[in-house]
Amino acid sequence: MESWKTPEIRAAEEALEEALLKADEAIAEADQFSASLPDTSLSQEQIQQIEQLVREGKAPPEIRALQERIDAGELSWDDIANGRALRDEGVKNAFALVVSDMQRAKDLIDEGHSLDDIIDADPHRAPQGFDDDDDYPPDSMLQR
Repeated sequence: MESWKTPEIRAAEEALEEALLKADEAIAEADQFSASLPDTSLSQEQIQQIEQLVREGKAPPEIRALQERIDAGELSWDDIANGRALRDEGVKNAFALVVSDMQRAKDLIDEGHSLDDIIDADPHRAPQGFDDDDDYPPDSMLQR
């Protein structure tokens, strides 16, 4: 019944079957890897705490802009926290500064700097003489 198939068609079918098997293996491997990862999702309570801090002005302007979009119904903190909004340019831009600051802090830790040195190196930190966390700029990620 398959006599109508040319050698090229048979070769293509074999290649397709092999590709499908490899795809199934890759999916199984990805599923196994995914299952081994710890749960990193945020609880609703944690999401509410983030939103509260943003609304209190304790977040950089980029994050506050995200809150405005959330208020407009464009996305939600849940979308952001669970990774559904990762391809959104506004989300990427909002967290680029935070990631950069955290990388800078990690580099300082790796270099053996003290916590006080790391906090003092925060470019968003309030000038010396401020002794209350409320006096720090809202985009300072490293407060004492």
